[in-house]
Amino acid sequence: MKSKFSINNVNMINMWCYNLKFNSDCTICRCNLNTNSLYADEKGTTSYVVSGLCGHSFHYECINPWIKTNINCPLCPNKWIYEKL
Repeated sequence: MKSKFSINNVNMINMWCYNLKFNSDCTICRCNLNTNSLYADEKGTTSYVVSGLCGHSFHYECINPWIKTNINCPLCPNKWIYEKL
């Protein structure tokens, strides 16, 4: 049987996103975790998302300065400990 349709041209689009436990936005820079942070955009770099054992997630460049002066997660009273993936 002959097909009625033929594909002459295909433009593929690829997208991915993080599947996070609790929050989908970085509460420090207020950007979605599936996009670059404000700090990464300013520097022209790519953001990486990190999660704590408490389940909250942030852009690495946002949480890193926070944990230098605070021992707790910005969203809960738990001590911030990086979750190992």
